[in-house]
Amino acid sequence: FYLRPHDGKKLPPFEPGQFLTFQLDHPDEIKQLIRCYSLSDSPNHPDYYRVTIKRVPPPPNEGGVPPGLSSNFFHDSIMEGDILDVKAPSGHFFLDTAKQSPVVLIGGGVGLTPVLSMLNWIAESESKRETYFFYGVTNSNDHAMKEHLKQIDIERENIHLHVCYSRPEEGDLKGEDYHHQGRISVNLFESILPNKNFDFYLCGPPPMMKAVVSGLEEWGV
Repeated sequence: FYLRPHDGKKLPPFEPGQFLTFQLDHPDEIKQLIRCYSLSDSPNHPDYYRVTIKRVPPPPNEGGVPPGLSSNFFHDSIMEGDILDVKAPSGHFFLDTAKQSPVVLIGGGVGLTPVLSMLNWIAESESKRETYFFYGVTNSNDHAMKEHLKQIDIERENIHLHVCYSRPEEGDLKGEDYHHQGRISVNLFESILPNKNFDFYLCGPPPMMKAVVSGLEEWGV
């Protein structure tokens, strides 16, 4: 979803990794829905904001649990040209763009979006910053921005892409669709990274965050 200022004024700038807060008028809710979505593109495009929202279906094997209220509202009800109430970008999780130290960017599932903003900034800024990008999903059905990520990996010598599928489907090709079978882990980092002297930025589901953060701490990061 691309957002432009309705009043034609200049958009507030943001740091790669920050998010927008939406106030949504959902027809089935008395109060406004307040939802935060990370900006998924770099700040190098001052004429628009972009958020990338996955439609959340009802959880499998949990009868009666409804689908994601706001994500389905975005996909089903918001049309091109609609006006949305959005607060200025905010959030303390963002890339330190003043540094040139090597970075590891880690995204799990929909946690891809803030680290994608960081990756795009590095790629578009012609930065030579050494960057390893790890992206973990179930299989090709959940693989977002596939061609975009592949193109960055091809074009930028300093950017190294590693995609992990935890449960590849029969037609998923290792080396073409993904690089590693299994979940993102510190064991994987140890086998790929030349050392641990990187700044690590990560965003993903709670189980991944818990496992990776504790593993990095044990590794001495």
